[in-house]
Amino acid sequence: MRQKLTNNLGLKLISIAVAFILWLVVVSIDDPVITRNYSGIEVEILNADAVTSQGKVYEVLDGSNIISVSISAKRSVLEKMSRDYIKATADLKEMTILNSVSIDVRTTRYSDMISSITPLTKNLKVEVEDLEKKQLSINVETVGIPAKGYVVGSNSPSVNITSISGPKSAVSKLARAVATVDVSGATSNIRASSRVVLYDGNGDVVNNSALTVGVTEILVDIDILATKEIPVMAAISGTPAEGYASTGKVAVSPDTILVAGSGSAFKSLEGITIPADDVSINGATGDVTHTFDINDYLPGGIRLATNEYDGNVEVTVYIGKLENTIVDVPTANIVIDNIPEGFQASLVDIGGSKRIEIQGLNEVITGLDASRITGTIDASGMTPRDTTIEGIHAGSYDASVRWNLPAGITIVNSSMMEVSLYPTTDNTALIALPQEGVAGIAGQTEHTDQTEE
Repeated sequence: MRQKLTNNLGLKLISIAVAFILWLVVVSIDDPVITRNYSGIEVEILNADAVTSQGKVYEVLDGSNIISVSISAKRSVLEKMSRDYIKATADLKEMTILNSVSIDVRTTRYSDMISSITPLTKNLKVEVEDLEKKQLSINVETVGIPAKGYVVGSNSPSVNITSISGPKSAVSKLARAVATVDVSGATSNIRASSRVVLYDGNGDVVNNSALTVGVTEILVDIDILATKEIPVMAAISGTPAEGYASTGKVAVSPDTILVAGSGSAFKSLEGITIPADDVSINGATGDVTHTFDINDYLPGGIRLATNEYDGNVEVTVYIGKLENTIVDVPTANIVIDNIPEGFQASLVDIGGSKRIEIQGLNEVITGLDASRITGTIDASGMTPRDTTIEGIHAGSYDASVRWNLPAGITIVNSSMMEVSLYPTTDNTALIALPQEGVAGIAGQTEHTDQTEE
């Protein structure tokens, strides 16, 4: 038996070797080594503190942190391979003076069955800069338009400052941080969450993954205010220069404003009056114009409804030059009051009229009807011409006339007239008066009428 096994031993060994080779050929044909590429592999950065510890930051350039990897292995292995099993790393400690870092790749599975693994992007490209920090105020902006009769009021963000850090070249371009809230059709206050968006000096949105932003979203309260139109008025104070007067016309421009607010103060507001102390015409010889900021006169909690109006209000007080003129007032229009008991009084005839000089603005005195002017004499204030007789007595008196003039007209000089005073019971005294010397009689009684009969 042993002899049979050892017979032709060399041929038998050769047969075994040939069979093994044939097996290898068959296996290679059925499960050959092939190469596949896997894309979208993110490179993990190692030892970033090698840069950041020096007060610097790095930024990956040209998307070199997302690579493709080529793997060669048997088909059966690659059929089980996934890009999730591929790990790519770049150690910043090994960064060259050209700011590039070689990329190492490996697999977390089947590594002993892989013929080769190669990154198609050999190096990670980075840019190293000084680290810069900046704080920006968060501005709240609105889009849309509230319902008719409402405007956007004040806003209150939950956080009003955000801190940003990153490459100096990127941080230095930042100009604004904005949170936007839509107020379209609003009729009441709004509370909304808003994302904080960064803008550069050109107004373009900045999206830079190299930037670290402290606050990225905030809560914003927006006041929605009702509006209404109210009049603007002005009072005046002071006296123009001598020979001038206010015409009484005060022009306010604009004479109405649109305001916004809420609460009882807003509902009860019916108008704004600029106080007299602020509108002085002292010493004026021509029209006086003052400009005011109406915001200074608005009650607390009430504001102008639009930012398009700057709040300037112009007040013009019209001043005219006074003119003098002479008019004749019928003496029949002059009444004597406060005649002493037991006496009558009459004006001494001066021709049926009293000439007086008056002063006023041209538009006031032009067309004045003198027949409508009246005057009053207070008999209790008359001065006797005969000062040798004490007490009230019959005789001639000088009396001052108080003229009842239209508004805007004044008497230039004091106006004196002669008045005759005589007892009502003294018929002799009455008859003794020359008839042509009596212009009018005041205080007559039935006894007087009878005497005239």
